[in-house]
Amino acid sequence: MTLLKSDEFFASIASTIAIENRAPQYEFPEHCHDFYEIVVVEHGSGVHIFNDSPYTLCSGTVCFLRDSDYHQFENMEQIHLTNVLYRSPKSFRCLSDIEPFLPCNVQTGKRQCHWQINQSALKKAKSCISELEEKSKSTKLEDIATNEGIFLQLLMLLRQSCFETHKNDSHEACVSALLNWLRNNYSEEIIWEELADRFSLALRTMHRQIKQHTGMTPQRYLNRLRLLAARHRLFQSDDSITDIAYGCGFSDSNNFSVQFRREFSLSPLQLRNSAR
Repeated sequence: MTLLKSDEFFASIASTIAIENRAPQYEFPEHCHDFYEIVVVEHGSGVHIFNDSPYTLCSGTVCFLRDSDYHQFENMEQIHLTNVLYRSPKSFRCLSDIEPFLPCNVQTGKRQCHWQINQSALKKAKSCISELEEKSKSTKLEDIATNEGIFLQLLMLLRQSCFETHKNDSHEACVSALLNWLRNNYSEEIIWEELADRFSLALRTMHRQIKQHTGMTPQRYLNRLRLLAARHRLFQSDDSITDIAYGCGFSDSNNFSVQFRREFSLSPLQLRNSAR
């Protein structure tokens, strides 16, 4: 596994923040780094394999990584993202400790590594990142202090956007809730007409908005969620391929195998054997 070192990305030993733009981000093999990172996805779609678990990326996805995490990018489709790097939560020159401001699940209290922000928050986040980039290479203490203040603003913006509850019935709020529901319920039987009603969306609007957010049709996005979950279970469990297919929402194991080969260029059995 490749280890990315801070010396390769930070302008100097005095720098506490660095910005890396990836437009587009290409597939990148598994790696880790000795610094922390916030990844903000502007647009496009892809797959983030985070500590062996898959997560689909789309516009507005934010990923938080610690120095102990390892990850990789796959199936990238015109995805543009920005990496905001910092050495650690306690390495800032003017901030005492940002750990209390980092996202966690308010229900479980556990750290939250991926979350979704709306397009308004994404626009504000990009503005903060542009300001950070302007002074990221400066070694002047006043510039470092200014940047750390902007970084805290970015962190608070992301945290607020992560936890805010939608108080209106805008299409974007409804689609965001729908995508989140799909990530957690992909194995259920999905009837798109019923799901559109459930999230107060016209069927055509739902199709258009999902395509806009993910770069995929609703059915393709659902299939990708199911196939990624199935691949994870093939690696991590000894369950039969048929049980995995049904457990991930496929009603036919043969259809599952066909779609799996189309997505990963290997059959489920070939993938399991290669892993072993």
